[in-house]
Amino acid sequence: MKDVFTIDVQRAKDIIASPDIIPVTFRGNAIHLDKVFETNGYVEGHYEDGTVINVPVQDLKEH
Repeated sequence: MKDVFTIDVQRAKDIIASPDIIPVTFRGNAIHLDKVFETNGYVEGHYEDGTVINVPVQDLKEH
């Protein structure tokens, strides 16, 4: 079983900048991170189907 980690703003920025695919979920659903809003601690991301969402960075999980 893989470890699951809560993400902070810096880690979200690192994930976006990474050339590797790093699995991230929001409420159990895979999400791709697109942009970090440092001032309010939110990230913009999208689901596999293209739906764009803005969520608090602390609600994301790295697998």
